[in-house]
Amino acid sequence: MQEYLELTELLAEIERHPISLLFIKTANCGVCDVTYARTVERLKQFPQVKSMVVAMEKIPTLSGEYLVFTAPAILLFVDGKEVFRQARFVSFDELERVLTSITC
Repeated sequence: MQEYLELTELLAEIERHPISLLFIKTANCGVCDVTYARTVERLKQFPQVKSMVVAMEKIPTLSGEYLVFTAPAILLFVDGKEVFRQARFVSFDELERVLTSITC
């Protein structure tokens, strides 16, 4: 996953790719680290999905832009529009089901 440090750059990437997944994490978050590793592993099955990661403390305005106030959070975009969101507790079966339905 590519990490972003600027909100404008992140927004441009989401608009540029037909399917993109944004993983939002915070520093010193064990749950974020484990969820991130599992997300990266699952995304190997979906090479057409542009994957991005952002640390909330590095882009403070991200929280307001996407109304994300807890981490970890996963946001899935299709053609720049959010179509799926999970925060704090991530169901990887549900994530995989949604990714499969979108990419097929």
